[in-house]
Amino acid sequence: MRALNLGLAATALLARSAARIATCGLVGGTREIGPVVPAGRPQGQRWTVLADDGVVLHAEVDGDPCAPLTVVLCHGYALTGESWCFQRAALADWARVVVWDQRGHGWSERGPAAHATIDQLGRDLLAVLEQTATTGPVVLVGHSMGGMAIMALAEQRPDLFGDRIAGVALLGTSAGPVTVDFGLPSRAMDALHHVAPWAMSALCRVPALARFAPVRDLLRLLVGRHAFGSEVPPAVGDFLVGLIESVSLDVLADFFPQFRYHDKRAALSALADVACLVMAGEHDLLTPCRDSETIVAAVPHAEYVVVPGAGHAFPLERPDLVNTQLSRFLDGFVQLRSA
Repeated sequence: MRALNLGLAATALLARSAARIATCGLVGGTREIGPVVPAGRPQGQRWTVLADDGVVLHAEVDGDPCAPLTVVLCHGYALTGESWCFQRAALADWARVVVWDQRGHGWSERGPAAHATIDQLGRDLLAVLEQTATTGPVVLVGHSMGGMAIMALAEQRPDLFGDRIAGVALLGTSAGPVTVDFGLPSRAMDALHHVAPWAMSALCRVPALARFAPVRDLLRLLVGRHAFGSEVPPAVGDFLVGLIESVSLDVLADFFPQFRYHDKRAALSALADVACLVMAGEHDLLTPCRDSETIVAAVPHAEYVVVPGAGHAFPLERPDLVNTQLSRFLDGFVQLRSA
C-alpha cells in the first residue's frame, strides 16, 4: 500500500506541475463563447461491428443512406463517438455519417489488453469500413488517436487510399511519438510515462481511490488546462470530463504507452492520392502545431488550417469553425459525384 500511495502521489505531483506550467503558457484573454453541448445523446441507426479478433465494436449511422459519400468519424483517446456531437448532425446534411466507439471506449468492448495498440485500431477501422460503408467513396476524419488509427490503416492497406478512401481529415493528431513535455525535465517526463499506467491500473483495482475527491478534481483541472486554449461554456467542460470519466482506467492504462512509441510517418505516403485536410489548435499542448506541420510536409498537397486560440479538443471548443472547414472539404466530393 505504501508503494501504491507513493506512485499515485508522484503521478499527481507531476501532473499538477504540468498543469501549473501549462497555465502560465496559455495566451490570456477570452473569446466569445460558442454554443453549449447539444442536449441528449445523438441517436442514429445502430450497428454492431465485429473486429478481426472477435471484439464487438459499436457504431451509429446518420444521414441519407443513399448519399453519394460516407464520412467516418474516429474519436480520440479517452473519449467516445459522442465527442463528435457538434459535427455529426452538421455533416449529415452533406453525407452519410458513421460514428464509432474505439475498443474499450463508449459502447464498444475492451478486448485483450495486448490488443490495445494503434495498429489494432487501424484494423478495427478497416472492419468498420467493410461492415458499414460497403459502397461509394469514403472520407475518414480522425481526431487525436482517431487520426493515428487512420494512419495505421494507411500503413496496413495503402491500396484503399485513392480508391475506396477518397479523402482524409486529420485533426489535432501526430504521425510521430507524442513527446510533449509540458515544460518538465526529461527525467520527470520519463517518470510520468512509467508511473502513470501503473497508477491508473492501481486506481482501478482500488475503486475508492478513483472516487477520491482530489483525484476527480485533478482530472477537471487537467482537462481545463490541457483540452482548451480559451474559455468555453461550463457545460462543454463538464461534458468532456464526463466522457473521460466514462472510459475505464484500465483502458486508459492499456493505451497510454502507445503514444510514446507511435510512429506512422512512413505511412503518410499513402495519402498522396487522396484529398487531405490537416487542422491544428493554435495552443494545443498535447499535439502541438509542429506535429501537424510534420504531416503537411510529408503530404505537400494537404490543406493546413490552424484553429486560432484553440487547444487540443477544438472540435468541441470551436465547433462552428470545424464544421465550416469539414463541410467545405466534403462539398468538393459531393460536387464531383453530382457532376
